[in-house]
Amino acid sequence: MRHEEGPIKLYVNFDSEIFTLIREAKCLSRIGIDIPESAKIVLLQEEKFKHYYNELHFVLREHDRIINKIRPNTKSLLVPHLEDMEYKLRPGMCTLTWTSMNIDGYLNHVHQGLAKLEQLIININDIMENRIENNLKALSKTVLVNLPQDA
Repeated sequence: MRHEEGPIKLYVNFDSEIFTLIREAKCLSRIGIDIPESAKIVLLQEEKFKHYYNELHFVLREHDRIINKIRPNTKSLLVPHLEDMEYKLRPGMCTLTWTSMNIDGYLNHVHQGLAKLEQLIININDIMENRIENNLKALSKTVLVNLPQDA
């Protein structure tokens, strides 16, 4: 999901009360109290929910980390790649639910996209720093005309 105010910030849309429900259902089950069928279904999916929550949270942290590597002067070069990454993230914002069958495929697709984007950003930053900026610094120190001191 996106935060509405300020810059676009993605977050995992998962109600923390579900973890509370799971914990309480486990406690009630241990002491022998019958729990509702819907709580049993959620309890059976506990590991899956925790795994997906952690994976999605990790993906978003990685996304933010990678986006923060972009230099402001190269951002315009990366617009098509950033749009492609947003396209890869879009199913998580629009169509996937916590009970979808293709979350693993989605996560794999997003991880691959993030790895590709990060490598591209690293390469661009390397070119900018080691080939362009260093050469400009060396060029700025080069004396083109030697003027006499006493003129």
